[in-house]
Amino acid sequence: MWRWVLRVRGLLPQVPSMIERPWDRVRALALAFPRAIEDFPWGESVIKVDHPQRKYPNGLAVGPMFVWLGPPERSAVAVKLTASYDEAVAVAGAAPTTMSGLGHWGWLTVPLADLDLELIELWLEESYRNVTPKWLAAELAERGMT
Repeated sequence: MWRWVLRVRGLLPQVPSMIERPWDRVRALALAFPRAIEDFPWGESVIKVDHPQRKYPNGLAVGPMFVWLGPPERSAVAVKLTASYDEAVAVAGAAPTTMSGLGHWGWLTVPLADLDLELIELWLEESYRNVTPKWLAAELAERGMT
């Protein structure tokens, strides 16, 4: 009760729940894909498709990245889009990803502020399908994710 009173009086700052951040929601959605794992190759969070039979000696996962989350404070993620590329630019104000020159390969940085979660989920799926082997993408239908 006292916390509520302090917050109403402006003496206790509003701290959003960790799960309320769009970044956390996108991370959870991305990790739900088959063999999706989180990795930190540049000190920032990325979600990759795991190849469990191979690992780098430093422990990093071997496999294609399908979403670059970056730090949790960032309000944007990078995905590899083909069919939805123009839609993401028009609807979400996405721009070619400048990190590591990924924009030349179809990667877009999508701002998360005020963006429909269902739309992000569709773009995550497209990015996953763009980088994963066809036999693994077929698991999406088996899981009912399509």
